[in-house]
Amino acid sequence: MRYYSVNKLARLAGVSVRTLHHYDRIGLLKPSVRTEAKYRLYGEKELIRLQQILFYKELDFSLEEILHILENPAFNTLQALESHKLALQARQYRLSKLLTTIDKTISTLKGEQIMLTNDELYEGFPKGKDYRLEAIDK
Repeated sequence: MRYYSVNKLARLAGVSVRTLHHYDRIGLLKPSVRTEAKYRLYGEKELIRLQQILFYKELDFSLEEILHILENPAFNTLQALESHKLALQARQYRLSKLLTTIDKTISTLKGEQIMLTNDELYEGFPKGKDYRLEAIDK
């Protein structure tokens, strides 16, 4: 089995060593091996778990929520990946709509196109979402 040092895993995953140490401290990502010198070593199983953590973080889950999800005995990595894919595709679609809305607004403000309709002006924004409450929560 191949093992990765904390430095190597941090570089590979694009996270800091400090982040990996924190994940270890809170029980989110434990190394598979600790050497006699107390170095952390991570195996393939931990690499997949870190990927899951990063996907959930990308979807705005808190570390506490992620820990709860990953520690659930019913957790299924394959099902989680399929769910991540659907959620990210939905986000991609929404972001694409928002980018189109920005382009149309810029074009309108430059006088290059006719004024946007009310629907076009807010296309891509979730309907009925209270951004104030979301901002307070964050």
